[in-house]
Amino acid sequence: MASTDEFTANDWVVYIVGQQNVRKGLLASFLEREFKLCCQVAEKGYDHPPISFVGNCSLLLLRDCSGDNAEEVLGYVATFGDRLLSDKKTCLALINISPDLEIEAELLRHGVRGVIIGSHVAPDFLLRFVRAILAGELWFPRQLISRCILESRGQIVAKEGETPAPLKSILPVTLSVREKEVLMEIGIGSTNDQIADHLCISQHTVKSHVYRIFRKIHVPNRLQAALWASKYLV
Repeated sequence: MASTDEFTANDWVVYIVGQQNVRKGLLASFLEREFKLCCQVAEKGYDHPPISFVGNCSLLLLRDCSGDNAEEVLGYVATFGDRLLSDKKTCLALINISPDLEIEAELLRHGVRGVIIGSHVAPDFLLRFVRAILAGELWFPRQLISRCILESRGQIVAKEGETPAPLKSILPVTLSVREKEVLMEIGIGSTNDQIADHLCISQHTVKSHVYRIFRKIHVPNRLQAALWASKYLV
């Protein structure tokens, strides 16, 4: 059984969509070689994967957005409805997004797990991206996730010298001070390693906090935890 420290490859299948068949094929071969993942390429652009291919595995949909405009990318994401927010076994990640589109915030709100902006991506960067997604992490600019959390609260980011709008003070569950700190870090996209560094605690302690937080707020993954934090976190 192929595995890494963060995920088990045999539990996942990867379905790659996009208009450029050569690039899709190369990407599939690369991920199969590096992670021992089961990969398949869509024959017709953006076709959804056959049920028989996915089986009981979790699904990573990886879309190559080379040459796509904002309407095409957002239209594709919209075809999933609320599934990306509610189905813990389906992940969508987008690569090669033109930096001119500026749609990352919209993609995050619709449940996309991660994006890579720009078309010149180093292989090691792509590997870290895929590994993070399969390990249940978000891959968005930290500043973007912070802004989305503030916007979802209706809180306007204060200018220098101004006082920010008050935050919500009542949570539907009881969280310790440390659990709130960890959850805020999850909400802005921090990895367990980063949380350990920021809060000066061990990675084992971080994992214990994350486990308890997920149980308390009844979420299956970091994406749902981040969305919960954006709605309730003090």
